Amino acid sequence: MSAVLDAIIYRFTNPSDTLGGLANSEKIEFNLASAPDDTGRLVGQKFRMSRDINIHPNPRRALDQVQDSLLGLLDVHLRGYFIKHSTTLGPKNFFNWQVDTATNANFPFGRFGLQLNGFANGILNLTPTTTEGYILYDVEVDDVEDPRDEAQFNAQLYRNGDIAVIP
Repeated sequence: MSAVLDAIIYRFTNPSDTLGGLANSEKIEFNLASAPDDTGRLVGQKFRMSRDINIHPNPRRALDQVQDSLLGLLDVHLRGYFIKHSTTLGPKNFFNWQVDTATNANFPFGRFGLQLNGFANGILNLTPTTTEGYILYDVEVDDVEDPRDEAQFNAQLYRNGDIAVIP
């Protein structure tokens, strides 16, 4: 699988935050000109969309009736690794982000943003606002023996707030 170019996961705190003005502790860039320290590689990404449905039993008759309650969940899975894991800031950022809050008064639907320009025409790209954002839900970092000095990761984000059909 080819690497995704220009992939960035980041966190905002204040409405005046911009991607270009973030400190290294607030972003992880992958593959090209990586920040905070040129060690992040993103090798896999996928998204899953689930509908909310209500099933109404219809005993001893035709099939149960299913009520469509529209899109209920959009989650994004990122898979990659960090080289030089003993010195890279990527795992430290993930750790600190998970310890801290995923929302605040400025970003009630999620403080996290995502850019995956090389995947699915950028449909998952999102800058957090007062009406939408990502919540970093799950992070797993694994120290692997071979190749040495590499830490693999899996991260899962949930999209929260408004979502619309892409024109």
